Amino acid sequence: MISESIPRLRIRNFVPPGGWYHVARLVWAHGHVISVHRHDFPEVFWIEQGALVHTVNQVKQELHAGTGVLIRPDDAHGFRCLKDGGRLVNVAFTAPLLRQFRERYYADASTAWPWRGEKLPAQFQMQSEDRPRLAWLAEELAHGPQNRLRLEAFLTGLLLCLERGGGAAIEGLPDWLRSALLAFTRPEHLAGGVPHLAKLAGRSQEHINRVVRKHIGRTTTDLLNQLRLEYASRELTMSARPILDIALDAGFENLSYFYRLFNRCFGATPRQFRIKKQMLMR
Repeated sequence: MISESIPRLRIRNFVPPGGWYHVARLVWAHGHVISVHRHDFPEVFWIEQGALVHTVNQVKQELHAGTGVLIRPDDAHGFRCLKDGGRLVNVAFTAPLLRQFRERYYADASTAWPWRGEKLPAQFQMQSEDRPRLAWLAEELAHGPQNRLRLEAFLTGLLLCLERGGGAAIEGLPDWLRSALLAFTRPEHLAGGVPHLAKLAGRSQEHINRVVRKHIGRTTTDLLNQLRLEYASRELTMSARPILDIALDAGFENLSYFYRLFNRCFGATPRQFRIKKQMLMR
């Protein structure tokens, strides 16, 4: 049980009258501590540089650059910063608007609501292209006038980032495994396979295999191949890169195996898939 003695921050103390949000970039030195506190508002933060120990609801987690956390009202959390220093961005906003977003976009959605009610708040791993996008959206919040339009643009961009890199394929899995799979979808990890996923998750391969089989009824290798194929399909749609390069970046060293899996998944060869997707541009 969370102690009632933990300080509770209130959104009205951080936003101007009629405002919607508070945004800040925190730069820290080694050993910097932010004491455990609660809120009456949701927030999101992500680490741009460095590492920290995040204590949330009495559980300690070590977080590194590229990791974000979706804090819910009443989560009790604090930080102890590691290494030589670091930097994070924090965006806090009014709870009613977040509820409206859920009703508008997630009432009947197949993907889970990111700020869902489990013991620990959800984490996410930012893909390389997400970092400058979210940084730009945060800068827009910081330097523009306080209005709902800017906050909705930020939340829409954030939620789209969260839905990338796995989508429905990883829904229903525990948060620790979803976070590892989202990290796995970054191009530098795609070729790693199950042993590399185990390293990202901090769990044994056997445990991951059992969890994946239990929750989605597939092998971990099948799941990773689907994530690789989804990466390849995006590259075929949005770039003119050679198919061989795309296959290798997706983690397929055997081109014929890549073609066979791709055809089974999308009902077309990679070349046919690309031509169809780009047909309107011809």
